[in-house]
Amino acid sequence: MKLFYLMDMKKSAQLFILLFSNILFSQYDAIDKTMDAIPGQNENTTESIANYISRNFITQDDKIRAAFYWTASNISYDSKAINLIKIYTKEEKINSALKTRKGVCMHYSEVFNDIVTKMGMKSYVIDGYTKQSGEIARLSHAWTACMIDEKWYLVDVTWGSGYIKDNVYYKKLNNIYYKSSATAFLKTHMPYDYIWQLNENPITNDGFYNDETKSSLIANSYDFSAQIEAFLKLSEPEKLLQKMQRMEKAGLKNNFVKEAYSVLKKNFDGYKNNNSIPKLELIVSEFNDANKLLDNFIHYRNARFTPMLSDDKIKEKAQIAYDKWSFCKVELAKIVDVSKENLTNFNSLKKAVTFAQKRFDTQLSFANEYLLKSPAERASVFVIKR
Repeated sequence: MKLFYLMDMKKSAQLFILLFSNILFSQYDAIDKTMDAIPGQNENTTESIANYISRNFITQDDKIRAAFYWTASNISYDSKAINLIKIYTKEEKINSALKTRKGVCMHYSEVFNDIVTKMGMKSYVIDGYTKQSGEIARLSHAWTACMIDEKWYLVDVTWGSGYIKDNVYYKKLNNIYYKSSATAFLKTHMPYDYIWQLNENPITNDGFYNDETKSSLIANSYDFSAQIEAFLKLSEPEKLLQKMQRMEKAGLKNNFVKEAYSVLKKNFDGYKNNNSIPKLELIVSEFNDANKLLDNFIHYRNARFTPMLSDDKIKEKAQIAYDKWSFCKVELAKIVDVSKENLTNFNSLKKAVTFAQKRFDTQLSFANEYLLKSPAERASVFVIKR
C-alpha cells in the first residue's frame, strides 16, 4: 500500500506540473493566434513585423511574446548548415532568415533581437555555449536577453522552435525557453560574458562544467542590472575591452571561449589601429607646421625682426609655433593604446616631439625677453641661436 501511495503521489505531482504548465502558457493563446493571422506582406522585414506587433499589442510582455512566437514559428532550423563556417553581418543573417525561413541560432537570435529593438525595447544577442544531459555541445550557441518592464529575461528562440533528433529537425514550439529563470538557463546555457548570466553570484566556466549555479567569482553580490545598464552605454571598443576582461576572469576554459576571446581581441586591436592612425596623422601634420612656423620665426629673428612688426605680431609668430608643438605633446600623451603596426611610428614621433621642446622653449623665451625690453634696449638682445 505504501508503494502504491508513493507512485500515486508521483503521478499527481506530474499531473500538477503539466496542468500548471498549460495554465501558464494558455495566457499566450490569444497573442499567438493574432500572430498566426499576420498578413504575408507584413512578414518581409523585421520592421514590418515590429509595426504589426505594435499595432496589435500594448504591453511589453505581450509584444515580446509576439516576437518570440513569430520567430519560433516561422523559421525552421537549417540542420544542413550547422557545420558551415562563414562570417555574416547582422543584416545578412536577418535577410537570409526572412527570405528562406531557415537558419541556425545566430539567425533566430538576430531576427528576434531586431524585432524587439525596432519596437523600442532593449534586447541583446548573447554568445556562448551549451550542455545537455551533462555533455558540452560541440557547437557554440546564441540566444537573447530582453528587458520587460525594467527587468531582464532570457529567451532562446532556437531551442524554443523545435528540436533535432538523428540530424533531423522537428518543429515544435517549446515555451520552456521563453522567459525561463536565469537559474534554470544556467543549467544548460553558459554565456562567454558572465554579465549575461543574470546571476548575483556569477559562475566560472569550470563551474558550468561542474553544474554550479553560483560561485565566489565576484566577492560581493553582483548587481548585474546596473552593470548591464552601464555596459550598454559604452563605446564599442570599451565594450570589447570589458567583455575580454570578464572572460579572462571567468577562465578561458575551452576552445569556444578561447576562439570568442581571440575574435574580440582582434576586433579591439582593429579599433585601436583605426582610431590611432588619424590621430597620429593629425599630430604629424601639426608638428610639421609647428617646425615650419618656428623656422620662420628664427629666420625673422636672424634678420633682427626686419621688417618691423607690432609687438603683438612678433609674439604671435613665436606663440603659434609653440602652441602647435604643445598640442602635439598633449595629444600624444592621450594615446594609451597603439596597435603593434603603429607602435614604431608612435614612439619615433613621441621622441621627436619631446626632443624639440628645448627648441620651442628657447624661441618663445627670446620673444618674451625681447618684448619686455624698452625700445632702446631691444637691439642688444639679438644673438643668433638655433
